[in-house]
Amino acid sequence: MNKKEINDYIDDSINNKLYSKNHQYEYETKYYFKNRHAGLAGIDAEQSAGLVFHSIRQLRVWRKMEKLILTNL
Repeated sequence: MNKKEINDYIDDSINNKLYSKNHQYEYETKYYFKNRHAGLAGIDAEQSAGLVFHSIRQLRVWRKMEKLILTNL
């Protein structure tokens, strides 16, 4: 592989990892938010609310990372 191919591979890997993390946290947020009142696996409402807030914060972080990285590529 030459230098251009290696850089393209690295850029594609970065984009795929960002997409994957964003998709994971979007799914988690939707799942936890939908089931926030039922109590997941026997945990109370306060813990399930914490899971929702955590996945929302992580989703915001990864979206911002994606925006910053993709504008710099």
